[in-house]
Amino acid sequence: MSEPKKKWLDRDNVNLMVAVCAVLISAASFYATYVQSTAAERQVKAETWPYLQLASGNYDIEARELKLYMNLQNAGVGPAHLKTFRLFYEDAEVRSINQVLPLCCLAENESPLDENGRIRAKFNNIVTGNPAPSIIPAGEENLVYSILKTDANQELWELLDVERFKLKAKGCYCSLLDECFETDFESEPVEVALCPAPTRSN
Repeated sequence: MSEPKKKWLDRDNVNLMVAVCAVLISAASFYATYVQSTAAERQVKAETWPYLQLASGNYDIEARELKLYMNLQNAGVGPAHLKTFRLFYEDAEVRSINQVLPLCCLAENESPLDENGRIRAKFNNIVTGNPAPSIIPAGEENLVYSILKTDANQELWELLDVERFKLKAKGCYCSLLDECFETDFESEPVEVALCPAPTRSN
């Protein structure tokens, strides 16, 4: 092999090695950018992730008073856009606690209103919320219902204190990034493409 031809081949080899190195560097750079982008996306998701829980009880610790309540609490780190919330008593869907009372705790045909159209005393302390649609900031809660115990509503209150364990709920909420989750508030939320349209009971 002549000397000039050998130099030409050596030059080709060098050019090939440079080209291969350039491709490898480009691939490594692309991979590093991808990893960095994925990590950044995960971080943003982690910083905006909502997590809704359903809490109920019969005592208000702060006020130190007997009170039945149910709240939606956001235990996540980002706001939750609650799209739908459905409440059930023994598998029957109800709009609010006011529809639960005739099913569990009132005499047949008993009305919360007296003959003059005024609310009877034992129904005076029932407070209902409107959970959905709403925005629940991280660390905040939305009221579903609360009932303060009084002498006038003691019997009703104690009946509901037992029956409240039959209350179940389902909901769907989204993060700021429009990542949506369906939940029954008992098992882990399931990610969904989008939340279903609200029904008449929401």
